[in-house]
Amino acid sequence: MKRLIWNRHTKLVLKHVLGWFLIVTGIIMLVTPGQGLLTLLIGVYLLADHVPMFGRLKTSINQKFPKLAEYVRHASETLKNRFKKKP
Repeated sequence: MKRLIWNRHTKLVLKHVLGWFLIVTGIIMLVTPGQGLLTLLIGVYLLADHVPMFGRLKTSINQKFPKLAEYVRHASETLKNRFKKKP
């Protein structure tokens, strides 16, 4: 079996898959037990660089709720660091 090539496109696809997965599970957790809003926001922050609608939403959240934005930013940065190339 071939080894997966970790180039820029592979990481971008995995980032989108993870971001959309978090958004969908966050929406599901809004009506079921779980922290749906937090999961939803982490997915939005993860995709904010690539989806313009999420970028505008991220900006408005940062202005209205700075403490929540800092917490979600920290969680999304932790996820982003897993996709960065290690030296």
